[in-house]
This record gives sequence, structure tokens and C-alpha cells, in this order.
Amino acid sequence: MSPLPTSVAFKEPVAETWDRRDLIRRSRLAFDIAGRALAAAVRHDARTATNVRQDHDADDALFGAGPLVLAKVVAEATMLLRSGASLRRTDDEIARLIDELAQRLIPYARQESVLVALCRDPARALDHAAAHIHLGALGYPDQPFDRLLGEILKDEDVGGERLPNHDLERQWLRSIWSGGLHGPIVDADLLDRTCIARPLDALGSSTADLYAFTHVVLYASDMGRTPIALPRAVSEIVADAEAGLAAAIDAENFDLAAELLWTWPMLGLPWSPAAIFCFGLLAEMQDIHGFLPGPGYSARDCANVPEDQREEYILRTSYHATFVMGFLCLAALQSGLSPPVTVPCKGLSARAMVSVMPLLNANARNAGWHGRFMQLDAGCRGSLVGFVLTIALRRARAAHDLDLVRNGLHVALRCGLTDGPAVHQSLDLLRRAMLLSQVLRG
Repeated sequence: MSPLPTSVAFKEPVAETWDRRDLIRRSRLAFDIAGRALAAAVRHDARTATNVRQDHDADDALFGAGPLVLAKVVAEATMLLRSGASLRRTDDEIARLIDELAQRLIPYARQESVLVALCRDPARALDHAAAHIHLGALGYPDQPFDRLLGEILKDEDVGGERLPNHDLERQWLRSIWSGGLHGPIVDADLLDRTCIARPLDALGSSTADLYAFTHVVLYASDMGRTPIALPRAVSEIVADAEAGLAAAIDAENFDLAAELLWTWPMLGLPWSPAAIFCFGLLAEMQDIHGFLPGPGYSARDCANVPEDQREEYILRTSYHATFVMGFLCLAALQSGLSPPVTVPCKGLSARAMVSVMPLLNANARNAGWHGRFMQLDAGCRGSLVGFVLTIALRRARAAHDLDLVRNGLHVALRCGLTDGPAVHQSLDLLRRAMLLSQVLRG
């Protein structure tokens, strides 16, 4: 056999990605549930306005969640419109979905109660006007509303203290409203004060901490429409997003997981193995149910709700999760960064996974991700070794099991898994525990 010429270069095969039509199908589902949630919120408002007597406590207990709030549904639905706006020129179906939903939202985004809220609460004027602002940017202006908003924003500085991510949201909305004429969407100094500028607590971050992280990514990048200068190395932000994914997926909070996943397409980053795995899991859950279950959803409770009220139960518990899955898919379509279908294989890491799995099994609870994980080829599971180690260390910390934390660190050192934030923070945890022990011994 003749030797190959030295100029021939071998390239890894290009990974198969999720089909564009499938991402559009999932986006269509988000638009569909947006319309259904809007109708449910309007019905609730109408019942309240006509003083129909209801046992609200019993109602909320039946559905496991309070009624849909019209202003919140409208604001989030207009964000869904913005997330797909750049696709209007290239995809007729997306354009149709946006225009149809926009027409339904306009009356509620600019109704009298919104105008009254602007006048009564000038410190939150941009929050109240968010839906109007997004609709105006889509080509549905309202000049009298804009004149009123402009006058009220002169008093916007009144009010209490605000968190940096809330200031970032207001800056984002003001920039959209002004057409970007008042400077860039992202102020670098403000971004430096948000949670994305410092390491995430990989072992103990709360749900609120992780939602704040996802919102900073969304506002700063304008849903992936604008490249940004990040305040830290990309690798550090990706590591934090993966640690957040480990927490969200293990808690089966698919709503939060979908928001964390938009880190990749909104920041224009190639999908990591953990992100690929989690997107596949969310897609599977959505296909099973016909919607993405929210953190308050229970299949058992849904089955126990009277059949004619199951739609209400699904909307109350899961409309937002299905919304943000739509944001994620539209961001992937917009960026051209469709997630790969399969997790890449790393044979060497598969050996390390053999040592990591007992750490996980030391905790009896196995979340739903575990079954899908075990269906992967051993080499593909090896690509997720850092992700699984983070879950194990986070569980150990939550259980106050310092012996398990110590065992996890031994495994990490032996297998060369020392780069992740969960490992570094576990070491810091043991150091603090040792210092505490010394102090308590006097």
C-alpha cells in the first residue's frame, strides 16, 4: 500500500446537530403555550374584575400554584417575540408566529392599568413598560405611550436600592426603547458588578443565584444578538454554567436548566458535553409530555386533577419552562449554534468515571437524569465525568457529609479532575472545617 502524502490532514468528523425543523417545532410550542397562557390569565382577570367568588386557597392547593398573572405573562411573551425577531427575515413561519402573537398582546401591554402603574410607580416605569418596549422594537409603536414614558422616566431615579442584575435589565430595556441611541446595551462597569463577574458557588448556590446568572447572560447579550466583552475568562463562565446545570438537572428543575443552557448560544460558545447531554434530556422530557415540565409540575398530581382542569394545571406549573425552552431554541437558531445530537466520547475519561460513580451511589437518591446517562456508551459517559463529580460533591455538601467530600477530592486528585470549581471549593470547604475544628477544640 502506498503511503499517504504528508499534505493530507485528518479532521475529526463534524458532529450531527439538532435539525433546524426540530428547533422550530419546539419554538412553535413556546408560541402556542404563550397564547394559551395569555388566554388563561385574561380569564382569571375577568373573573376577578366581576367579583366572582372563589375559594382561592382551595384553588391554589388543587393546582399546586397560584393563577397566572396577566402582566407577567404579557411581559414574558413579548420577550419570546424579541428572542425570535432576528429570524423574521429568514423564516416565514417564525415571522407569522411573532406577528400573530404580537397582535394578541398589544391590547394588554398598553391597557389603562399599565398606564396607571407607570404614573403611580415611576421607579419601576421600565418594568411596567417592558412589553410595550418590546412591541415597539418589533414595529408596533405607540407614540402617546412613548411620550408618557419619556416624561415619567425623568423621575426614574427615585426608589430603593437595586441589585446589579436589575439595573442591567433596566439598562437593556432603555437601550431597546431608545433604539440604542443612548450608548451600548451593556455598560462594562455595571456588568463588573453582576454575579457573572465573580465565581459561582458550585456547591451551595441557590436557585435564585442561578436564575440571576442566567438573566445577566440574557440582558448583557440582548438574547444573543450582541457580542459582549465578558468580565472573566470564557472558560470560567462556562465552568460556572456547567456547575449550575449539575444543580438544576439533579433537582429536576428543567425550567432553570433551560435558562442555564442559553449561556452557550447567547454567548456564541460551542456546546460542551454537559450542555449537549442536558439539552437532549430536556428535549426528551418535552417530547414525552408535550410541554417542558416546570419545577412545580407532578405527573401524579396532574392525573389527579379533574380532566377539564388539567390544562389550567399545566399552564400554571409549566408555561414558563416551555417559554424558556423556546428562548433557548430560538437563540440556537439565531446564532447558528445548534446543539450536537450526541455527547462526544472520551475513552480515557471513562476510566475516571468508574471511580466517580460510587461517590454518586453513596447517596441513595437517583434523579431522572441518571437513567438517560446510563444509556450512553461508556466513552460518552466519560465526557461527563466532571459534571457527575460536581453532582456528587454538591450532594455531599448538602448532606453535611465531609467524609464523602474528602473521598470525592481523593478521586479527583487520583484521576486528574482538579480543574472544576466544585473541586476547588470542596478543598476550601475542608480547610474551613479543619479550622473550625481547631477553634472548637480551643
